[in-house]
Amino acid sequence: MKVSLDRPMKVNNFLTTLNITLIANRNLKKMEARAWEAIKKITTASSNKAAIGAYEKEME
Repeated sequence: MKVSLDRPMKVNNFLTTLNITLIANRNLKKMEARAWEAIKKITTASSNKAAIGAYEKEME
């Protein structure tokens, strides 16, 4: 969220443009924290899969 829209104010401006209810900054931060946790899990799993694949390929 921060990367794509910069700040909570810009997120709420974007939501206003879409005629969607605004989100409190506190809740945006909570959502961002959950998103980062999900991103970490996915990237870790992807890295592990790539490492195992590279190891298996090397051992062939």
